[in-house]
Amino acid sequence: MTFKSTVQQTAEAIAAALKIEVEIADADLIRVAGTGKYKSRCGCAMDDGFVYRHVIKTGMPVIIDNPGFNQLCQPCPCRGNCVEYAEVAIPIRAENQIIGVIGLVSFSEEQTKRLMDNKQSLQLFLEKMAELLVGKVIGNQQNHEQKLLTSQLLTVLNLLHDGILLINTQQQVTHFNTLAAKLLDIDPQQEQVLYQLLDNKKLWLAVEQGESFSGPIQGKRVATQLYCDVVPIKNNGVIEGAVITLKDIQQIKKLVKAATVSEIETHFSQIVGDSPKMKELKAMALHVAPSKATLLIQGESGTGKELLARAIHQSSTRKGHAFIAINCGAIPENLLESELFGYEEGSFTGAKRGGKLGKFELSHNGTIFLDEIGDMPLHLQVKILRVLQERRVERIGSTRSTPVDVRVIAATHRDLDNMVKTGEFREDLYYRLNVIPLTIPPLRERLADVPILVQFYLDYYATVTDRKVSGITPEAIELLSNFDWPGNVRELGNAIEYCVTMVAGGMITADTLPKRIKQGPKSNPQSSSISSTLNLKLLERDAIMRALTLVDPEGHKEDVAKLLGISRASLYRKIKEYQIDESKTFS
Repeated sequence: MTFKSTVQQTAEAIAAALKIEVEIADADLIRVAGTGKYKSRCGCAMDDGFVYRHVIKTGMPVIIDNPGFNQLCQPCPCRGNCVEYAEVAIPIRAENQIIGVIGLVSFSEEQTKRLMDNKQSLQLFLEKMAELLVGKVIGNQQNHEQKLLTSQLLTVLNLLHDGILLINTQQQVTHFNTLAAKLLDIDPQQEQVLYQLLDNKKLWLAVEQGESFSGPIQGKRVATQLYCDVVPIKNNGVIEGAVITLKDIQQIKKLVKAATVSEIETHFSQIVGDSPKMKELKAMALHVAPSKATLLIQGESGTGKELLARAIHQSSTRKGHAFIAINCGAIPENLLESELFGYEEGSFTGAKRGGKLGKFELSHNGTIFLDEIGDMPLHLQVKILRVLQERRVERIGSTRSTPVDVRVIAATHRDLDNMVKTGEFREDLYYRLNVIPLTIPPLRERLADVPILVQFYLDYYATVTDRKVSGITPEAIELLSNFDWPGNVRELGNAIEYCVTMVAGGMITADTLPKRIKQGPKSNPQSSSISSTLNLKLLERDAIMRALTLVDPEGHKEDVAKLLGISRASLYRKIKEYQIDESKTFS
């Protein structure tokens, strides 16, 4: 019924060729087409179609030469008084399913003779006509399914967060989704060719040769920076075009920010401490937070340098953009450069397809926190200096630089001033970083803050561990306030977490505290520090002298430095610093 006009034309063609009336019904015995007296009855149900019902049920052709008296005519109310003289009915079969019937019907002696004399050839002819109709049905169904699939695919493409282009072998755009049209300013009314939209010869060549491509590109009609992926379309090994996906680089950066930064917001109220030194530090940090100045935060491990850096970022005009922290001492030297500056595809063995954005580019308009800057290798210090001077970064393997607007906050627990004197840290970089120095005092220098820090961590860990704590005794507070805390605030927090876990809802007493704290305060920190420094220097001097004795006198200093795990320059400096007489080491 979906293409009944075609079926009607087929019925009329058969009738004209055979000079016999024709009717065609579907599987529900609805007359789809008819000629002669049946033409006016198209679209009606064939209540008396007992022969056709038998053909649909059995799938077998039927020839009736005695209408009204045939066994199949028994239920018919016109039995014995049928107006038809003879009938041939052929099933219309599509993929093992009967979908209708073609019937030839004679209403005169002449038509009956023609029908009966040629019934075998007519049956064969009708079977061929049935096949033509089946082909039309299947083609119509496939066309409908193809249109439906196309519509579904276009809907899916338009729901994607990437722009999509489909390219043929002539580099013409055959399909595109709405986002691609927006990103590239495509006019749907005009034919589009790839080189008119994207300005990258490597991309054009990859599509032409059926190769993959990934990397940043520039649109010809828009100024938006895009990231592109090309996947070739091949059919039996033959290149038939390509699929190109497009991402807005600014959107990528926003996603990175949303995934890594937005959930970690730190304010100055979270930096606990009311001692004079902490009040002075917070006032200074709050004052410089809105500026663009580079900051250097110095303090021992565990004092909360990153916490202070996050609070400064959150109080600045950059708080709506990324804060990205990277520990320069925790990342292997051979990976640190690629993490900071990124790399282009194929720039080194193991480089990811399409390259990688560095932390400086990802923190554009935001803040990058370089923790443990004192552990950064000298050759990377040069690149950091260049970023601070030129405000541009260059990826590994690239010949062009990218402008970045980023605030740098560096931090270290090491004495950079002394490292500059010994040649372990670049003097020019030190002064670039040390624009506004902030020093976090160790906890032993602000023991007055211990009680409020204890209460802060009690509340925090009681919530985190879901354990209620009724309080802490004055004796326990006194012990905590007299401890020298070599691990600073981090160590205090760990101690309180231990206590909250152990008391299980009770009161924290002196007996609950970790053993090292119950033993009381350690020796004078100043004298202990001096003794430790002297001992370390003696140990280092002894190690250098032993390494020199293990290496042949004719050997190179590189071998000694390699044995000690330091650079040759550091070895020469330490030999001079410790006044080591090399001639005596080989005597």
